[in-house]
Amino acid sequence: MITSTVSLAMHLIYSSFQGVRVISQVLEYVLPYTGVPFRNMSAIKDSRNINFNTKHLRKGDPLPPFNGKLRVYNMRYCPYAQRTILALNAKQIDYEVVNIDLIDKPEWLTTKSAFAKVPAIEIAEDVTIYESLVTVEYLDEVYPKRPLLPQDPLKKALDKIIVEASAPIQSLFIKILKFSDTVNEEHVAAYHKALDFIQEQLKNRGTVFLDGSEPGYADYMIWPWFERLRAFAHDERVRLEPSKYSLLVRTTFIIVYTKIIYVYILRCSIWGSGTAHQRLSAEILAKFSPFFCTELKHVN
Repeated sequence: MITSTVSLAMHLIYSSFQGVRVISQVLEYVLPYTGVPFRNMSAIKDSRNINFNTKHLRKGDPLPPFNGKLRVYNMRYCPYAQRTILALNAKQIDYEVVNIDLIDKPEWLTTKSAFAKVPAIEIAEDVTIYESLVTVEYLDEVYPKRPLLPQDPLKKALDKIIVEASAPIQSLFIKILKFSDTVNEEHVAAYHKALDFIQEQLKNRGTVFLDGSEPGYADYMIWPWFERLRAFAHDERVRLEPSKYSLLVRTTFIIVYTKIIYVYILRCSIWGSGTAHQRLSAEILAKFSPFFCTELKHVN
């Protein structure tokens, strides 16, 4: 359990952002968004009791019978699938998770996702929608409660531009994770240009989150990569320098403690779970575990 506001803030800020000295300012923002006393973060629960960490089904595993509930074909560590999960959670939609082993895919996956990728959502038996942003926009239209995209057409367009602008962030993360030796100055420059754009958007909007007083479409659609990039805080190529990205640092710290992000955040206990049969390489585990093996692992 997280026992101290200050010790947690110190741990996350100093391990992730190399000594940001804005603890009092950050906590001033954090407290209103958690919905619970900060000393009792373990009180953040999800009443739907959705199991995010089911076994990852692989070749030879049967397709679970459709039970009538909206279903998400997911992979627990996939940032693209996380977009769909965050949208579902933000809207408090009840659903079932079927995790997929993307290295050894089950034979039936293409009957649910034509490109054999996740996420895909099954809205009725054998009726599926796939591609992360497509699924999120579908959910936002069909389930209007707690809208994620702005209603104003211009603001909606600008939110989508932010998501498009984040592409170099996604690209650099994948390159560092899988092909680190191929990263060049052009890739890093594009990454920082994307960060500059998001920082400027936060400045122009004058809000804690890109979508206002609570996270919305733009926040949730780019968050999965910021969550994972924290594992590379030691890498100068991707480090968020507080002096340059003060608003972005603040926002990425605060958003962790909003309920929708907090209940799904990757934890050490998930990476080491025997129920998650995705065969991650030792290199990936070694890179991620230093950050995620924190106090967060004690929060179920």
